[in-house]
Amino acid sequence: MNKYILCLCILTLGACSAANEDLREWMQNTNQQAKTKPLKHNKTELNIQPSYTPSVQPQLNIFDPARLKAGLQGSNAPDLNRPRQILENYPLDELHYVGLIKATGKAPSAFIAVDNHVYTVNVGNYLGQSYGRITAITPDEIVINELVEDSTGSWVNRRTSLPLQAAESASAETSSPK
Repeated sequence: MNKYILCLCILTLGACSAANEDLREWMQNTNQQAKTKPLKHNKTELNIQPSYTPSVQPQLNIFDPARLKAGLQGSNAPDLNRPRQILENYPLDELHYVGLIKATGKAPSAFIAVDNHVYTVNVGNYLGQSYGRITAITPDEIVINELVEDSTGSWVNRRTSLPLQAAESASAETSSPK
């Protein structure tokens, strides 16, 4: 039985070698054709464009200690030594003017709602994060004078107002969870 298997393997190997002969012949022909001279590569010249470098513009360094020290001085600079009031911790868009109380012979007081609390303010109180100070309280709005720093480092006054909120929207805003 072993002799038969050995003969079968020899015949199989012999059959494979004849079938691959045409493959070897094709490979030799292809290899000879590929050995022709390669085409010379023409070098292309690159036109190098000059790069643009913008001129350096003088800019203010907002973190310069000398500028900060000079900016906080002057006739219009905010007083940093005074104690801050609680409503100065909130930006103006979070503060809601919800009511007014006016007593005879006294200046009017206003009610401002923020974070589910209502605060009473008078003319001269500070509020907002831009050194805002209340200059007038009317039934329709609270007039605020803010001190803001302009691009040159000078402090300028900016007038803003806080309008009276409608009763429905004010109660919805103060009762809504945040």
